[in-house]
Amino acid sequence: MENNNNEKINEIIETSNNETVEVKEKKNVFKTIGGFFSNIGKFFKKHKSNKIKNQALFKRGGYSLAITALVLVALIAFNWLIGSLAGRFNLEFDMTSDQKNSISEENIEYLKNLEDEVNITICATEEEYADYMNYYAQNYYYATAEADYFSQTVNLIKKYPAYSENIVVKYVDPQSTEFTAITTSYSSYNISYGDIIVTSEASGKERVKVLSFDDIYVMSESSSSSYYASKSITANKLETALTSAIAYVTSSDSKKVAVLSGHSENNYTSAYTELLTTNNYDITEITDPIINEISDEYDAIIISAPSIDFIGSELDVIADFLDNDGKLGKGLIFFADAACPALPNFYSFLNQWGISVGEGILFETNSNNHIQGEPSTIGIYPTSLEDDDITANLTYAIANYNVPMNVCEASSTKRTATALMQTLDSTVVAPIGSASDWADYTDDDKKQFDSVIQSVESDYDSENNYITSYVMAFSSVEYVQSTWASYSDLCNQDITLACTDRVAHVGNTGTTFTSKVITNQSFASSVTDKSSGIVTAIFMFALPIIIIIAGILIFIFRRDSR
Repeated sequence: MENNNNEKINEIIETSNNETVEVKEKKNVFKTIGGFFSNIGKFFKKHKSNKIKNQALFKRGGYSLAITALVLVALIAFNWLIGSLAGRFNLEFDMTSDQKNSISEENIEYLKNLEDEVNITICATEEEYADYMNYYAQNYYYATAEADYFSQTVNLIKKYPAYSENIVVKYVDPQSTEFTAITTSYSSYNISYGDIIVTSEASGKERVKVLSFDDIYVMSESSSSSYYASKSITANKLETALTSAIAYVTSSDSKKVAVLSGHSENNYTSAYTELLTTNNYDITEITDPIINEISDEYDAIIISAPSIDFIGSELDVIADFLDNDGKLGKGLIFFADAACPALPNFYSFLNQWGISVGEGILFETNSNNHIQGEPSTIGIYPTSLEDDDITANLTYAIANYNVPMNVCEASSTKRTATALMQTLDSTVVAPIGSASDWADYTDDDKKQFDSVIQSVESDYDSENNYITSYVMAFSSVEYVQSTWASYSDLCNQDITLACTDRVAHVGNTGTTFTSKVITNQSFASSVTDKSSGIVTAIFMFALPIIIIIAGILIFIFRRDSR
């Protein structure tokens, strides 16, 4: 009995143990399953967290990449924009003490208001202009020069189209066929390397102004004892010369001039009148043997190498023309010729204007100042006039058949005569027809003669305006008719055109330009200490410090954003 109970108890215990094991196994299964799903949940949670983090990092990296790309694109666009604008506008900053590297405000304002197209042609290549002109100065003028003067010309010319879209600048290679065509078109000018041709058709026909070496650069006597370095370039006046030339060619003021050829046996004015026509003059030839009337439509009259004297009534007509009913504003230009007979009546008329003309022909006794074997073909030099720029920067002229002339006292206090060109004081008067070896003179006969004389009659009209009439007298017709007139290094043509413009009152438009020259041998020396210090502070200190601070701020911002 007891054994049966024990067996039942053991069976119950064993069954209980089996059930306990089964329950534990079931719990382990559920735990395992729960852990599996828990791990899956943790995986997806972690994956989601990493994905969000990666997305944030990607987002920030994308922003950085986009910003970098935008900055690069902006820099490229800015560089392209600056390059484009530099060709159209002046984007330079002139740091010289007196703005030597930029155009003055007065001239800029004029250029901005320019309405007519102007062509500026430089007879050189842009790359070789400075070097060649330096060579030209040293070997042709025997002048020493800093190359900066010539580079400055190129730099200033570049600025002109930036201030006016109507200005077109072109460089022409002198070795090209285009340059040959230019010299053919402007045959009345002796176009040389480096000359600047300014043209415009504002008046309906082309008007021309040629700026040569002497118009742009100022030469002064050097202290050097060397013959081949007797001069030096001391100034560049490109701005004044070029802007004035633009004003000249765009002027619609066409002057009318009459050539009184009825008293002249030979016509010596063909090259001269061609030059005037090129410069917008309207030329009329009056061939009447006796002058009865000169219309007031003419601005000036020209008398060239007259071989027949004028009678009293003709001189009265000329005097009335110059008086212009008290309004003045007229002019007379006279070219003498020692080969022509004396003109006592006409010379008496000139004497009333303060111009004394004698008989004979001028000989130069200084062999260094006349053509070899031709003592009558002499060098003539401009005078220095402090209050008049008509002879400024002229070289010298050469002419033959000069009559003796000098300034004398005029018949009216309203008239003032001034010498513009003179011979050396080694000149004498020889009889007409003297041989080249004539030497019948003494040292007391040597004197200086006036070769170009300007006489001006001035007054004030009823409205208190200053009015003038001019008489210009040249001692020789060879200022205009000889081969010397075509030499660009001589001033025959320059002084002739300048005097003609004056007697015809060309340029009285009320427009004036700032006369500015570059006088420093080195442009670097014209930069002030103050401006130099500003540049040093900006580029050596300010910009590097700004870049470093910006870099630190960007680093801190990106570190804190992680």
